[in-house]
Amino acid sequence: MESNEKMMHETTLENRGIDYIAESDRNSNPLNVFFVLGGAQLCFSVMIIGALPIVFGLGWWDAFFANTIGLFIGSLLIAPLALLGQKTGTNGPVSSGAHFGTKGRLIGASLTIFVALGFYGLTVWTGAQSLVYSGHKLFGWPEGDTVLVACSLILSIITSIVAIYGHSLVVMIEKIGAWICAAILVLAILVFLPDFNPSYRGGDYLLGGFWSTWLLSASVALSIPVSCATLINDYTRYIPSATKARSLMLGAGGGMFFGCWLGMNTAAYLTTMFANLETPLVQGIIELSPIWFVFPLLLVGLIGSLTQGCFALYGAGLGLETMGWGLNRIITTVMVSIVGLLLVLLIVFVYEITDIINAFVTLIIVAISPWLTINLVGYYLFKGQYSAQQLHETRGGLYWYSNGFNIPAMTAWVIAVVIGLLFTNTTVFVGPFVNMLGGVDVSFVSSAIVGAVIYYMMKKNSLPQGLEVGTVQPNSEESLL
Repeated sequence: MESNEKMMHETTLENRGIDYIAESDRNSNPLNVFFVLGGAQLCFSVMIIGALPIVFGLGWWDAFFANTIGLFIGSLLIAPLALLGQKTGTNGPVSSGAHFGTKGRLIGASLTIFVALGFYGLTVWTGAQSLVYSGHKLFGWPEGDTVLVACSLILSIITSIVAIYGHSLVVMIEKIGAWICAAILVLAILVFLPDFNPSYRGGDYLLGGFWSTWLLSASVALSIPVSCATLINDYTRYIPSATKARSLMLGAGGGMFFGCWLGMNTAAYLTTMFANLETPLVQGIIELSPIWFVFPLLLVGLIGSLTQGCFALYGAGLGLETMGWGLNRIITTVMVSIVGLLLVLLIVFVYEITDIINAFVTLIIVAISPWLTINLVGYYLFKGQYSAQQLHETRGGLYWYSNGFNIPAMTAWVIAVVIGLLFTNTTVFVGPFVNMLGGVDVSFVSSAIVGAVIYYMMKKNSLPQGLEVGTVQPNSEESLL
């Protein structure tokens, strides 16, 4: 309670970036992690992905279980990764340097920036849509790209301010937003219940068969927890080292599962009532809604954009700082905010959004899955013990390996990504080996397993030697500040 109050009442701008978090400054707890990871998912951009199984042709119960099982597996995978930030006192990409090498951590940084900006663009776009469609239904305001861009600009400014302010404000916003958005989504289930048909059977399967389409849907759901793998330790680095591992994993995995599960299955639930499945999710929900419920839906658009948007920008800012260009967190966050807004304009004016989402989540899961499993294997091999000080060395030291790269990890990751792409089956890209399995997409399974196995086999007998591997030196907190 004391540490929670300390965070809630903190009023200073966070000047710290990827620096090591000293034990005396670790003022968070697993419940905060639960609300951050859960609250960030209660937004229209994640809900769109939850509606895809229905769009792909699945019935209600098939879509429900595809979302649920995919999310459960993904949440189980990311839960133990939360321990990495607690042990190292820094964010995910920097922590991954213990396994990928001091320069190899740039893989994690690059993935962080790509993932965060992608979700940020979708979040601001869908939040702006909620403003436009709600304003039109309530007040007859004009629709169109110009209004959509204006609303996007407003949301971008607000989310950027929160992300620039830093960790304490982001956590506070996530807590408040989680309660409000969760309550509205539960209320939405009740409001639309009279029109819901639990026997909804779906339509034509996107990939021609049930199982290939169902597995595609499950993999899309799984991609949401996995896509956040590089961002989790932005928050667990503030967890005191004395906090039990089980509590932290439950907070991370449970928060991720609950937030995604409620938002995505609510979206699938509502999409079954659409007269035309090609209708954009936000537009379709607002058109279905009685007038009195439009404002609560608008709140989901606004607050959800804020929770997901600041979560993404904060992580992207830390990721860009990890690139080692000598820029501090505040400057990098401003930079990614500008790029994020440009991405929103691209979404509005250029591309068809469904194909973007499909390609986006496929690339995420193929590239991040082996990054995640390699780090999990590394955590196991290192027994969760790292030299926090040497993770921040720019040259030489324990994690320099071969000119800054850990060859086993780099080799495993590259091979795993290639294998994953060979087995990818989406509407925008089909790998050459897909037909061997009857069109079933096993890209995420193959890349995750291949990456973990290759890294383990190459690394198990060649761990760094010496006492430093298993200890954070007593004076390391002071020397890193």
